[in-house]
Amino acid sequence: MAENKENIIGPGMFVKYSYTLTDDADGKVLFEASKKEPDEMIYGVSQEVIPGLIATLKGLKAGDRFEVTLPPEAAFGPHVAENVIDLEKDIFMQDGEMAKEVKVGAMIPMMTAEGYRVYGKVLEIGDKVKMDFNHPFAGKTVTYKGEIETVREATPEELKPTPGCGGCGGGCGSHEHGGCCGDSGCGDGCCH
Repeated sequence: MAENKENIIGPGMFVKYSYTLTDDADGKVLFEASKKEPDEMIYGVSQEVIPGLIATLKGLKAGDRFEVTLPPEAAFGPHVAENVIDLEKDIFMQDGEMAKEVKVGAMIPMMTAEGYRVYGKVLEIGDKVKMDFNHPFAGKTVTYKGEIETVREATPEELKPTPGCGGCGGGCGSHEHGGCCGDSGCGDGCCH
């Protein structure tokens, strides 16, 4: 499909966008999707893009610039205390020893009882392993500043949702961290 620069972002449109995501409190760069490796989404289909960013991009076209500051409620959500839990150490044991990946500060992929992949950050290792399953940017007011690279109609194949992907981000977008549910501190890819 040929790109038409007059296509505007709306339902069913394939969008590539580059941006820098910063923490509004201190200006620290949290994530960057460069022009060489822009983020992608199908507007109205991709579930991993945060609501505040979706609303900001609607109606834009290739070449348009955007900037928006979003509170936690419109971005990655509040930090929820119930998402910080203590897990038994035996969950992390391999051949009678703690898996080498399990160390304070590490993002560890886990599976829920329902079979969904989630990422948790190791906070403490003691009698139990304390994990934080909040999005790494939860509780932050963030600013997106970027540019729309491509807008075109999505192909029928692109309109099919990717299995296993669901609601992380938009600051860790649809492929942003190496594909759905990758590993960038965002939870990689699923957590844009």
